[in-house]
Amino acid sequence: MDEFDSTRSGETIEVPDQLRTLFNRPDDVRVLVLPSYVPRLKSMAVHFGAGSRTVPHVHHDGQHLVYVDGIWMVGDDSGVHIVHAGDVVSGPPGARRWHGAVPGQAAAHVAFDQPGDFDHEVERRDWDTIYPDDLGA
Repeated sequence: MDEFDSTRSGETIEVPDQLRTLFNRPDDVRVLVLPSYVPRLKSMAVHFGAGSRTVPHVHHDGQHLVYVDGIWMVGDDSGVHIVHAGDVVSGPPGARRWHGAVPGQAAAHVAFDQPGDFDHEVERRDWDTIYPDDLGA
């Protein structure tokens, strides 16, 4: 039988120090690292408080997101898109984007990517003015 692990405890943790700068309000975000025996693949469930979102960033090798709860905003170079639970967004390598829960509603997604593959030292453009830090407060 293949290796088996479980997340039945449902224990989420605060955002790890190395990821805190990826979020506008890291204290409103919780993560749950999911078991994965696939080489070079990390998966985690990420729970966002209402209005919490990532800063603009890229994943050099891409990222696959499965939205499992709530309503989301996903911003990319073509604008802001509304995404619902059950939707899947597969970001191509190097694509600049941000994503987060809409104001007034918490949300969660499962992310699949390579560990440490993101870079948030990218151009913020109008992210600060159009989507201010108190969005959803």
